[in-house]
Amino acid sequence: QDVERLSRSLRPSVLRNLGLVAALRAGSEEWAKRTGVPVKLALTKLNPLPPPEKKLALYRIFEEALKNVEEHARARLVTVRLTQHGAFAQLAIKDDGIGFDPDQVRAKRKGADGLGLPRMRERAEFLNAALTIKSAPHAGTEVKVRISLSQEFPGTDPKQAAIRARAKEIRDGK
Repeated sequence: QDVERLSRSLRPSVLRNLGLVAALRAGSEEWAKRTGVPVKLALTKLNPLPPPEKKLALYRIFEEALKNVEEHARARLVTVRLTQHGAFAQLAIKDDGIGFDPDQVRAKRKGADGLGLPRMRERAEFLNAALTIKSAPHAGTEVKVRISLSQEFPGTDPKQAAIRARAKEIRDGK
């Protein structure tokens, strides 16, 4: 049972079999049921469909954002939006919770703002996606990720990998 559960968590079958919209819907419903916090959905089916690696990265960012809401936000409502703008998809997860000051979090933790935010950033960087996190005390938090729907997978391009690695070094002050 543990192996089967682990296998499902690594690559959720609903994501693989039914797609990103169904996976976001199912994940939102499960999370709302478990936490008691309602989730409002506005999900657009993407065309063309992103490759599996991109769908999985979007889903993992979604999961991490909801985990952060559950652990920190004290939210009463979460909104999840998946939209398409030309050749790009945007996923936004917004809560009405207590929010935070991103600058204070970074300063307090000396560049490591917990595990959730860096994991989301790394997933986005790996795919050359744009990730933004907007928050302020008493104003909730919004996580947005914008990704190309191209079938190209930038994680395999050595030049892009080198650029991402150098950008990370610069951010980390190296």
